[in-house]
Amino acid sequence: MKKESLFSLVEDGLPTGEFIDKRYSVHGLTVRVVSDSRVILDAVGGLLGYFEQNKISPADVTFYLMKKEPSEFPYQETFLKEGRVLFDSREDNEFNLSAVLDTYLLYRSWGKYFMADYGSRGSFFIDTSAGLAFGFLPDPESIHPAILSNFMFLLALSEMFRARNYFLIHSAAVMGNGKGVVIPALSGGGKTTLCLSLLRGGFKYLSDDRPFLRRMDGGFEILSFPEEIDVTDKTISLFPELHALDDSSFTVGLKKKKFFVEGVYPGITVDSTVPSVLLFPKIVDEKKSQLERLPKIEAVSRLLPHSLFVMDPDVAARQFHVLCEMVETMDCFELHYGRDVLDVHKMIWELI
Repeated sequence: MKKESLFSLVEDGLPTGEFIDKRYSVHGLTVRVVSDSRVILDAVGGLLGYFEQNKISPADVTFYLMKKEPSEFPYQETFLKEGRVLFDSREDNEFNLSAVLDTYLLYRSWGKYFMADYGSRGSFFIDTSAGLAFGFLPDPESIHPAILSNFMFLLALSEMFRARNYFLIHSAAVMGNGKGVVIPALSGGGKTTLCLSLLRGGFKYLSDDRPFLRRMDGGFEILSFPEEIDVTDKTISLFPELHALDDSSFTVGLKKKKFFVEGVYPGITVDSTVPSVLLFPKIVDEKKSQLERLPKIEAVSRLLPHSLFVMDPDVAARQFHVLCEMVETMDCFELHYGRDVLDVHKMIWELI
C-alpha cells in the first residue's frame, strides 16, 4: 500500500504510456526507475546494471526521471521559498564538488521532503519515507553519464537506502576466508590499486568504491555494489593482466578508464561478507609495505569522512552509531603501501 505523501499526488497525475520502466533488485530492496529518456536510463543502468531484474515486482523505492524543467514539479516554488538549506557546495565545499564535477549542489528540506538542486542541470525531489523521488533533467544529453549516475542520481538513491538502514561507504571491499576487508581512501590514496592487488592474490570482490553496510542480528554485513572500476594508466601499467587488455576492454569515465572486474577475474564477485579488517592505505616510497595497528577511536575518525553525504539529521545519527559499532568489531590498520604491489596480498592474508 502506498504511503501517504504529497508526492503521490504528482505520481497519480503523470500521463501513462510515455515511460520505460526498469527494475533493480538491490540486496532485497526493489528499485524502480521510470523515465521518458533513454539517455537517463542508460546512465542509471551503468550504475545499477549488476542488479537489473526482468520480472515486475512491487517496488520499495521508485524514481521518476524525466526530461523536463524542474519548474514543472508542482512544489518547486514551495521548496525555493519555504525550504531550509542543508548544504550548499559553493560554501560548504570541503570536497571541492563544484570544481571537480563542474556543477553545484544546493540541498533543501521542506518538512519531511528534500530537494537536490543542481542549477541548470536539473533537480531531484525526494520523499525518503514514501520511497518516492522525481528527477527533472531538462537536457540529460549535456550531462556526462558519470555525473548523472554516480553523483546526481546516486545521492538520491543513497538517501533512500540510508532511510532503510543500508549505509553506503566510500571504500573498496573484498573478502578472504569469509572475512571482509574494508579499504577507505580518497581519490589517489591507493584504494583501487590495493583492491586489485588483493583480487589478483585470491580475494573475492564486493566493490571498489561504495559497498553497503547493514546491521544484522548479532553483527554487521558488507553488501556488494559491483560496478565498473576506474583506473588510471599508471594503475593499468602495474598489473600485467590489465596492461594486456586492448582499448575495447575499457570505457571512458569522467577522468579515468573503466573496466568490468568480471571480464578480467571471472567468477570473483560475491554478494556479502562480515566486516573483519579495516585497512587505511597510505602510499609510501618504500620497497615493502608495512602494517601499523590503529586505535579504534582513530579508525572511527578516519572512517567518518568516507561515509558520503547524509542530509537527514536523524539518518546521520543512526549511521554514525552503526559505523562506530562496526569499527568496534574490526581489526584496524594503516597500511604503509610500498612498491610491492603484486605481493602485498600475502601480508593481508596473514591478517585474516
